[in-house]
Amino acid sequence: MPFVLKEFPIPKPMKAHQFLMQCLHLNMAQSQRYINKGKVIYEGKPLKNNEKAKILEKSVCILIFEADSVGLKPLYENEHFALFEKPAKMLIHPKGRFAHHSFVDEVRSLYGEEASLVHRIDKETSGLVLVGKHSRSITKLGAMFANHHITKEYLALVRGDLSKSNWRGRDFCLSLPLATQPKGGDLCVRSKFLGQSEAESLSFREAKSEFEMLGVLDFCLQKSFGGDSNLQTVPCTLLKVRPKSGRTHQIRLHLYALGFPILGDPLYGALDVHSREYLDAEFIPAKSQNLSRDSLYGLSNRRREIYFGATRLMLHAYHLKFNFEGKTYDFQSSKTFEIPFS
Repeated sequence: MPFVLKEFPIPKPMKAHQFLMQCLHLNMAQSQRYINKGKVIYEGKPLKNNEKAKILEKSVCILIFEADSVGLKPLYENEHFALFEKPAKMLIHPKGRFAHHSFVDEVRSLYGEEASLVHRIDKETSGLVLVGKHSRSITKLGAMFANHHITKEYLALVRGDLSKSNWRGRDFCLSLPLATQPKGGDLCVRSKFLGQSEAESLSFREAKSEFEMLGVLDFCLQKSFGGDSNLQTVPCTLLKVRPKSGRTHQIRLHLYALGFPILGDPLYGALDVHSREYLDAEFIPAKSQNLSRDSLYGLSNRRREIYFGATRLMLHAYHLKFNFEGKTYDFQSSKTFEIPFS
């Protein structure tokens, strides 16, 4: 479990922020963040944002992040950064106070609290993730991602034969503004593209993606519950994708807008009833501290394959290229989708 509630004795009365600085070796800003996030529990209640100077006595409970590694190892590392290949369906960050295993567990277990991600990919997406080992590399690499000085390429396997569509040219580009929805509504985790119904009131931001068609493959997919009689052969197009902006679910939503949703996508191109079932299953772990790690994956692979066409989202971050400290780094994943579901 990433967050564990621990009780600490207080040797003598002292202000909350002073105790945090002494006990956890935090600076003033870090101790205030602990309080702001409700991680300091005194007399059964989280301290409020303005209670950093509150005098604490006897004992206090603090939510501590403890890495829970499954042994993920970097593909490459040096003194400045490390490169990992994140599996599909692994959270990037802990989800709520009591969420289960995440990619951050792997990073912190290897490199400690100072290490940090310099970019992120969706939980459902697999592929290359870069981690900074110290504040200077984190800041520099993070700025390079923000300013698009790092080449990022993905592989996407989509439903349908794109070579027979209006987008049949080998290379093409799509500029389509996207927007996130306010929290709390039905299927609010779905982003929207400009022109969708009931999306006029949202605040849209420019989004651009470049696509290169790599080939058309035939896959044998489930049509519904049942045996082999319910299998069907479906053409799927393998694409290389270069996102030129970094909007939420950008690649997934752009391909859905084109009419070619990514195979295995539980949100875009899926029936609403199936997306709701997927989301309900995903949110279950946040309600309990006693669930097994496997329960984090929500829907069974069987249901995913029937509902969405594959046991996982067929989107993979496979290429990163950048210059750092005078040296060019060019990383490419060995995994592809050319062999079914590899």
